[in-house]
Amino acid sequence: MPPQERTARTRHLIIQAAAASFDHRGFAMTGLNEIAQLAGVSKGALYFHFGSKEQLAEAVMAESRDQLRRIVLASRTPETSAVQYLVDLSHGLAEQLDRDVVFRAGLRLTDEPGLDKERSPSPYPGWTKLVGRQLARAAAAQELSSHAVLHQATTLLVSATAGIEILSRQDRGWLSPQVTAGVWQALLPALMAPDHWERIRTTRRNEPPLPL
Repeated sequence: MPPQERTARTRHLIIQAAAASFDHRGFAMTGLNEIAQLAGVSKGALYFHFGSKEQLAEAVMAESRDQLRRIVLASRTPETSAVQYLVDLSHGLAEQLDRDVVFRAGLRLTDEPGLDKERSPSPYPGWTKLVGRQLARAAAAQELSSHAVLHQATTLLVSATAGIEILSRQDRGWLSPQVTAGVWQALLPALMAPDHWERIRTTRRNEPPLPL
């Protein structure tokens, strides 16, 4: 294996091991010896790539943010309505949280004490803006219920998705597609006009709808 490729592979192994430890034990309870052992590298190799546990945490969060941006882009299609986009995006986020420890740990670390908050910004302000923009699009297209108040609807959706992420830290069952679809089935009648919400697919793409 060429040296450059070996170096990149070692760095990847260290980030994966750090994410697994942070996800399981939290930032404060994780030690560099534990990460090195889990990655199968020497402490010297770890320090070659990362000078401190804080730098490792920042690397995990940076990779998690990159994944978030990719999911946001991948959920967009030209023909998708604003609300359908949010449904598909929430499924994509739940699926990534369930299967990828780096993504999961990166989100958890933004809440951890002992880290510089300027270097570990919470994703939720950005998520709130994204949800608000999409609901504004839906309102402009007259898809929302006449009783829906935009900022209240935004707060409701952000609270629901944030709650699922936080609850999933103890029970990954909260990340199942059935839970995500069920939440949307409960919320859509309160958010959208009947002739619009019935057109929304609450399940993942290419999956049959849930029975009403």
